[in-house]
Amino acid sequence: MTRFWLTASALAIASTASAQEVIELEAVTVYANQTPIAVADSGSTVEIAEAEEIEASPSTTVADFLATLPGISVSANGGIGGVTTIRIRGLSTTYVPVLINGIDVTDPSLITTSYDWGNLALGAIDRIEVVKGSQSAVYGSEAVGGVINISTLNPDAQEGTHGKFGVEFGANNTQRLNFGISTNTDRSGVALTFSHVSTDGYSASSAGTEEDGYQNNQLTLEGYYDVTDTLRVGASLFYLTAEGDFDPFGGDGFPPYDQTFTTETQAARVYAQLTTGAVAHELSYTSYVNDRTSTSYGRTDPFQGTRDKLAYKGVWEASEALTVSFGADWTREGFETTEEEYLFDPVTFAFLGTRLLSTTQNIETTGVFAEANWQPNDALSITGSLRHDDHSVFGGFTSARLALAYDFGNDVILRGAMANGFRAPSLYQLHSQLYGNPNLDPETSRSYELGLEKTYANGFARATLFYTEIDDLIDYSGTGYNQIVGTSVSKGLELSGEYQATDRVTLFGNYTLSDTEGANGQPLPRTPRHDLTLGLNADLTDALSMGVTVQHVADRPVDGFPARKMEDFTLVNLSMSYDIAPQTEAYLRVENLTDEKYQTTADYNASGRAAFFGIRASF
Repeated sequence: MTRFWLTASALAIASTASAQEVIELEAVTVYANQTPIAVADSGSTVEIAEAEEIEASPSTTVADFLATLPGISVSANGGIGGVTTIRIRGLSTTYVPVLINGIDVTDPSLITTSYDWGNLALGAIDRIEVVKGSQSAVYGSEAVGGVINISTLNPDAQEGTHGKFGVEFGANNTQRLNFGISTNTDRSGVALTFSHVSTDGYSASSAGTEEDGYQNNQLTLEGYYDVTDTLRVGASLFYLTAEGDFDPFGGDGFPPYDQTFTTETQAARVYAQLTTGAVAHELSYTSYVNDRTSTSYGRTDPFQGTRDKLAYKGVWEASEALTVSFGADWTREGFETTEEEYLFDPVTFAFLGTRLLSTTQNIETTGVFAEANWQPNDALSITGSLRHDDHSVFGGFTSARLALAYDFGNDVILRGAMANGFRAPSLYQLHSQLYGNPNLDPETSRSYELGLEKTYANGFARATLFYTEIDDLIDYSGTGYNQIVGTSVSKGLELSGEYQATDRVTLFGNYTLSDTEGANGQPLPRTPRHDLTLGLNADLTDALSMGVTVQHVADRPVDGFPARKMEDFTLVNLSMSYDIAPQTEAYLRVENLTDEKYQTTADYNASGRAAFFGIRASF
């Protein structure tokens, strides 16, 4: 059966053939185009982290791990569970859809439809793919800065039964547990992962003293069944529960009240894949529900975000050189929220009390798309993508993307992409009874990048120029959300490389220069101008290995209220592991080894020195 929805894990990792012959297959990106393509043939810049790299990281959260990649920065309101935002090339989570096993998990009930990275720890994650640059022609609204997919165990990646297990203890009474198992037969497969994290935490607010604890549980389940040689059906499930403490602006809040939150996310995707001659078809349905509560000053406010999506995609192998994708999708997003209005006497301005305003709204979007990938020879790959979305509030928008990769020979690849994109106003920005504006239009954008990559026998070097501009930015001004007249710009340079100094020592590093400017002439929030990461991985003996990363962040925009300069900082993270048995290792990781005092968001603490010890095993 011809598979057009090829799994990246099966193509990106080493495969073992008969007689134990190991064949290295080239890395594949699943999410840069409508169909999987070799990273070397992608015009968009793609960062891929596989399980081995993720497990060896000294970071606790996915956001902290992503912050060590070129072009990505992170800001957080405290530790694990605190509101956390990533930025790709200066563009925040608002412009970066997040998928978990292909399920869109951005929350329509937030002020902007986005993903809160504070709930995602590294446990049980098998692969991370980051696609940079505008992807609206592939994913529609929000995908102006890129798209990120998080993958757990894939039941179709390896033959037989495989599993892994990990447990960790450390600073702030932090405990982590993760478990995963996958198995398959000739016609079916299933994979289950579970992860748990709990911590007493530390005060999120720099003016606070109380510890802000947090815990979550996350479950994923994937399975498929080949009904015939040409028909596969399958499903993917995602479930998360989380609860924790938070600090409002200015400190711990007002005792005796505690500031707490809860989150419960339920998501599922079911699909059928059918091959008919040269055309492969996929029909899928996705459901997402996220229920949140926020308890502050004695009152609990509920929030709910929902998404239903029905999609069809066809892939036609027109020839050995040309692949054409086409399809359509329908999405309905909804939110329910409660807002508190403060009432004042219009004459004396005396405070009269409050009242609660409840809002329930839905929007629908229908999209059609087409894409062609042409590879006339081994050197050239050109991809053209086109998509039209019809939004139930603001009408239609057409987005396009052209991406090119060319291999000059001698392992030198030129890649480039240009695209336009858009971000539809969120449900809150449109319909909030206090701050909404039903007359908002979508933000529009243009994105360009040009990169050059050289691969060596013992490493690689890559340089990429990027430029994105956004018109009619939506932001809070006056008494609500309005269009900001003018153009916001994010441009800069990414440099990255890796060098295998010996068969035991590998050096790596990256540097990002970001030059951002909003329509008001000020830099975009919380994006450092200079971001440098250097690292070393070394096998000290056959059993003992270590890794060190050093990150220096400099020249950040002013932040906070009142606004003030954010200091530069340097972080040193360390990890060590020792093989205590076949496929079993004990490890130590230390975050912020030098105990640097710093903040990624003004008035909110970041972790001091923190050590963690764990054991992980695979079978």
